[in-house]
Amino acid sequence: MKTNRFLATVALAALMGMPVVSLAQDYHQAPALDALVKDGKLPPVEKRLPENPRVEDMVEKVGVYGGYQTGGLVGGNDRNALVKLTGYEPLMAWDREWSGKIIPNVATSYKASDDATTFTFELRKGMKWSNGMDFTAEDIAFMVNDVLPDDKLFPAKPAWLLVNGKLPVATVDSPTSVTIKFSGPNGLFMMNVAGVFGTQLTLMSKQYCSQFMPKFNPDAEKLAKDAGDAGWVEHLSNKCGLEIEQVQRWRNPDMPVLGPWKIKDPYVSGATQVTFERNPYYFKVDPAGNQLPYLDGARYSVNSDVQTVLLAAMAGKINYQERHIGVNQNRPVLNESADKGGYELIDRVTGQGADTSFAFNMTHKDPVMRKIFGNKDFRVAMSIAIDRKAVIDAVYLGLTQPKQVAPNENTLYANDRLAHQYLDYDPDKANKLLDSIGLGKKDADGFRLRPDGKRLTFTVITPAALSNWGDVAELVIRYWQAVGVDARFQSMDRTRYYDLKSNNDHDVALWSGEGYGVDALLDPRLYMPVSLESNFAIAWGKAYLKMQGGEEPPEAVKKQWALYDQIKSTTDQAKQTALFQQILDIAADQFYTIAISSPPAGFAVKSKNLHNVMNNAPTSWIYPSPAPSNTEQWFIQN
Repeated sequence: MKTNRFLATVALAALMGMPVVSLAQDYHQAPALDALVKDGKLPPVEKRLPENPRVEDMVEKVGVYGGYQTGGLVGGNDRNALVKLTGYEPLMAWDREWSGKIIPNVATSYKASDDATTFTFELRKGMKWSNGMDFTAEDIAFMVNDVLPDDKLFPAKPAWLLVNGKLPVATVDSPTSVTIKFSGPNGLFMMNVAGVFGTQLTLMSKQYCSQFMPKFNPDAEKLAKDAGDAGWVEHLSNKCGLEIEQVQRWRNPDMPVLGPWKIKDPYVSGATQVTFERNPYYFKVDPAGNQLPYLDGARYSVNSDVQTVLLAAMAGKINYQERHIGVNQNRPVLNESADKGGYELIDRVTGQGADTSFAFNMTHKDPVMRKIFGNKDFRVAMSIAIDRKAVIDAVYLGLTQPKQVAPNENTLYANDRLAHQYLDYDPDKANKLLDSIGLGKKDADGFRLRPDGKRLTFTVITPAALSNWGDVAELVIRYWQAVGVDARFQSMDRTRYYDLKSNNDHDVALWSGEGYGVDALLDPRLYMPVSLESNFAIAWGKAYLKMQGGEEPPEAVKKQWALYDQIKSTTDQAKQTALFQQILDIAADQFYTIAISSPPAGFAVKSKNLHNVMNNAPTSWIYPSPAPSNTEQWFIQN
């Protein structure tokens, strides 16, 4: 095996730029922990840190201890807001700027074989979970060898870990060294390790979570029944969260974590506030040897709607909030209240291929609707029936440009045809296209009839709490109604939204236009059906994942899958880029989804006394901002 030279150079440069804390007596802790150490309830700080803690460079300066980050959640399943605060501790991490560089984090280094089948990670000696248990290579091996392969726990395997349909195998070389071996090349593995999906590998403590599995504890089923759960699978899920996006991981205060804060008041049904407290065993320090995090914890109110969060921000009751309220239509009112509320608006780089995507369900359970939605001319007609300039003026204050879902023009994966086709407003042509595909007959109300004589009716669904997608949808369906299509709109709870689309029970799903740059390569959900987030063809996505309910796709999709397999078989970036462009060309030919515009510039509300908050930080799911920009070094100082 060889060390990846590029990444090794990046890691060395990053570390050389950081002051080194060499002596145990140089470490300092938060004053809030002094009494616990004095009373013997906690070991001294030098015993809680690994031998080689990660030393962070500061966004602004060395901070001070104390205070809480405050923010707002919307509804009972706003779980990813918490991932984006304290859920990003992968083995190797993205650099703060998301330049594509990968730096040490939980692991200090890694080695990769020439054929990209074997990866060995060196971990920090003496590192611990938040409950003081040792964090070792056994924890990584437990996830890879025991949790992920269990079909009861993971009926759908994480696609980024599959090679030839098989999961890798982990070997514990020593307490601080683990090797992950694939059955074939996995050229995207390290980029996925650094992204949000890579946090799956560091999610579970074997010592804690294995007690809930029959494989390790014959009384596991009894534990589940005693707790009132249906069985050990449900009990393990409730105790350990299983998967990075499960809300259950934020419901058990006893679950050990590696992040800067641990749950205190859990995110359970009926909760009005979710709170976190500091992890006294967190493995990072500042250049002066102060153990991070600076903040004592976080307090999030649970709200029924976005408007309540917006009002709280305007009143100065929130010291950081990007999610839900960082959209252009809120800029004027937030700017008006900024001085009184003691906050400012800081810029965010929106990591999306487009602001929205309308995904017509091409694998619809109704065969008539499936045929209509699967007709490219129908989708083209729906696209050119939209007056994008009017929508952009109304929703985005005229600050964006018409655009389909496509990687950004400044990235390696820019594709001009994919980005700019079928954008011109032409309702006459849209009507002619609809007539030409057998939708020319209309009922007494002027709406088009399906080939079976029923009215062509469909519903666009979107979660109520996220962004301004509802405003976009309400305008778009008017243009579709204007060309004789009985389009309707329904805003709903996120849980209900996911239930519908995951079961392939939706007509049209509205979501963000994912796929800005490197995230497009790692998660091409809107460029080909590869997951349950490929809303235009859930059944094909299930087939890719080898899930029950999967259906064989057409040849164009199979060709995309084959090209993606070739991408994963090489670590040559030039080859990967050329192959991905072929995938994007096919996506342009097929025209899977409809978008409105380029993403508007994002922003966050930040109190003036909250420091070390990075300006112009990227924001994406693959880069789950703000955590990768180091929330652990935020501090409050008037």
